[in-house]
Amino acid sequence: MTANPAFHFDESKVWAAFAQAAPRVHIEHIDSCSSTNTLLLERAAQGAHSGLVLVTDEQTAGKGRQGRRWISTPDYSLTFSLLWIFPDGGALSGLSLAVGVAIARGLEDLGIEGIALKWPNDIWLSGRKLGGVLIEVLFSESRAAVVIGIGLNLRRNPAWDEIVDQPLAAIDDARKPIPREQVLGAVLLRLQEKLDAFAAGGFAAVRAEWDARNALADQWVRVESQAGEQVGLCIGSAANGALEIQDEQGQRHHVTAGDVGLKVRPLSPPYISP
Repeated sequence: MTANPAFHFDESKVWAAFAQAAPRVHIEHIDSCSSTNTLLLERAAQGAHSGLVLVTDEQTAGKGRQGRRWISTPDYSLTFSLLWIFPDGGALSGLSLAVGVAIARGLEDLGIEGIALKWPNDIWLSGRKLGGVLIEVLFSESRAAVVIGIGLNLRRNPAWDEIVDQPLAAIDDARKPIPREQVLGAVLLRLQEKLDAFAAGGFAAVRAEWDARNALADQWVRVESQAGEQVGLCIGSAANGALEIQDEQGQRHHVTAGDVGLKVRPLSPPYISP
């Protein structure tokens, strides 16, 4: 599939978003690839420097969480991966939530309202999925090389409704079209900021910002995993980035990373408060 020339990638528009901030990223644009995460993991294994960004018009084998397909098509999506090195290889608990905060802040900087975050890695706009995050890590004795894959819907593609099993949103739903380079620049700027904060203070540095955008706050959810099913009231994030829920007996539980899905429970007992 060939991208419309009207949507030719213009890197100069990305740098405009940084204004007075010094960019610590290097961008490579690819017309089409199997997966930006896969390619960047290969680069990381070969010693690529922190800050390398691969952005593509089209992915032919994009990866999503739990093995789902990550759809990326020319003219309709912003799809990229960022390599970020944590030199001390420290704890990365809650990193996907910190990335979500950075994306939300970047989109809000562009005047997009109604952004929310669904644990652990979905970006929502007005109750529908706008995008997602996939993080993969290469550990060594002295560092953690983190590949952060991000996909955002720029405009609506009618074909998606036949492929995806959930309501989707696009940036164009919220306001007039924004060039993808402008979106990329705004998100990268906030990623630099929030990844630095995370490196210095862990998830605690962005926890309040994530909780303020929790898409399922105070709603009953069903958590499905290989261990079984849990139902509870969504309280918010725990200190380590886990999701905290409260069951019908009032006991609180932490849901950690894994094959977990969340669905709003249609009915909820009226006698439990957060």
